[in-house]
Amino acid sequence: MVSGLGRTAREQLTARYVLSLVAFLALAYGVTQDIETVVVIAFGLAIVEMISILRETPTVDSRWVGIGLGAFITAASLAWLGWELTAAAEPGGPAWFPALTALIGVWFLLDARADFADSTESDEPDDMSASEVMLVMNHAHLVVEELKQGPKTAAELADACDLTESRIREVLDFGTDDGMIYPVDTDASDTAKRYALDESKVGGFAFVRSNGKLILRRLARPFRR
Repeated sequence: MVSGLGRTAREQLTARYVLSLVAFLALAYGVTQDIETVVVIAFGLAIVEMISILRETPTVDSRWVGIGLGAFITAASLAWLGWELTAAAEPGGPAWFPALTALIGVWFLLDARADFADSTESDEPDDMSASEVMLVMNHAHLVVEELKQGPKTAAELADACDLTESRIREVLDFGTDDGMIYPVDTDASDTAKRYALDESKVGGFAFVRSNGKLILRRLARPFRR
C-alpha cells in the first residue's frame, strides 16, 4: 500500500502542479496580507491533496478514508470547541469556527455513508467526491490559462499543463457541458480535435455561475440518501 501511495503522489504532485499551488498561496497572501489565513488555506489544500492521493490509490478503500477523515475532523473540532468555551485564563477565539468544522466533519461521515450505500451501483457524474470536485476545478484553472493563448488539442493541453490526458478530458467534459470550452474542429477525430475558450464565461461571476450548481449538488449529496 505504501508503494502505491508513493506512486500516486508522484503522479499527482508534479512540479508544475505544486508550483501552481504555491502561486495560489502567494496570491492569497497578496490579497489578505495575513499569514495566518494563508497557513489555514495551505493546511486545507494539504488535506485535500492527501485525500485525493488516498482516494486515487487502488489499494486504499476510499470509503474508509471518508470515515477516518470525518471522525478526525469531528473529534478535533469538538475538542477545540470545548476548549474555546471553557478557557478560563483568557478569552478564547471565536467558537463558531470549530462548530463549523465539526459540521464539516459530520458531512464527511454522512458522505462516506452514502458511498457505502452506493458501493454496488455505478458512479454518476454528479456524485464526484469532494476531493475530485476540487481537483477538477484546480485542473480547470490550468486548462483555462493555456486556452487563453489559443486553441489546443487534448494532448497539447496535457503536455502544457503537465497532466495526464484523462485528467484533461475530465476538464474538457466539464467545460464543454457548461459552454465555457468548445470544440473548434467539430468534424475532426478526438485526438485531432482542438478546443477553444469562451472568454465571456471566464471570471469571478462566471465561475460562480458555472460551478455553483455543481458544488451545491455535491454538498447536498449525503442528504439525498
